[in-house]
Amino acid sequence: MSRITLLFVFSISLIYLSPIDAAAKVLGYWTFDDQKKLGQDLSHFRNDGELKAGAWTRQGKVGGALNLTGGGDQAPHYFEVPHDNSLNVKDQVTLMCWISFSGPAEEQSLIYKNGPFILEGDKKDRTFWSSYGLVKWRDRCACGTFGFDANTEGGRSAVLPGDPLIPEPNDWHHVAAVADGTEIKIYRDGKERAKGAQRGPFRNSEQSLTIGYDHRVPVERVGGARRHLRGTIDEVMVLDQALTPAQVQEAFNLGERGKSLTEMVEIFSVETEGKLATQWGAIKSTRQ
Repeated sequence: MSRITLLFVFSISLIYLSPIDAAAKVLGYWTFDDQKKLGQDLSHFRNDGELKAGAWTRQGKVGGALNLTGGGDQAPHYFEVPHDNSLNVKDQVTLMCWISFSGPAEEQSLIYKNGPFILEGDKKDRTFWSSYGLVKWRDRCACGTFGFDANTEGGRSAVLPGDPLIPEPNDWHHVAAVADGTEIKIYRDGKERAKGAQRGPFRNSEQSLTIGYDHRVPVERVGGARRHLRGTIDEVMVLDQALTPAQVQEAFNLGERGKSLTEMVEIFSVETEGKLATQWGAIKSTRQ
């Protein structure tokens, strides 16, 4: 095989490399940078989604973003990812995004894996709890602001109270929830702000993952409202592992510099390097 042919084969192999390490358990990474590829997931699993309502904006934290202002008298604005088994996690998960609020201070869902769960002992059919979700609680209440809500094998696992910050309108914040199997931590702008106990593995569901909204049952059945995001969301990531504090800090630092999370070496480089080594080894053996 000629050197030119070798280089051609090697170049073609680069084109088909997945940009994300499957072993790193990145289940979804939605950057919203390209309006023409708005629903594209950059993860190995290709969990592409669809903007159901809302608008794309160039004014994200890192490139483009989603502007979601629905709710109330308006139709809900949200991004939806169809169910895939890859989005069902075991006992660990990390949820991250950049968020800038613009609307009222009620509860708002940021990243929400919907689940049709019924609370035992409850007379009402409360089938709205998430499998796992990153949320904003009501401002100026005992709940705090940024928190986590999930249905686990031992019951509901929620970080209450959450981060006490009351966000100023249009300020950008990096928010992360990290569940490691026994404890859930809330990070804001790279620092730990709150934590709570995790009551076992997550209960899985076959419902969609929504960004900026949740598919809870009608208000009259549960005595509460669906949580619409009022603001702009960017750089959404879901991982099937608990990131370390240093990794969460790195994600925040990258966003502050306007950089993509693909620059997180521990998460994004291993699979690419492994495939390169395997394919280049095959090419060399062919030459011999």
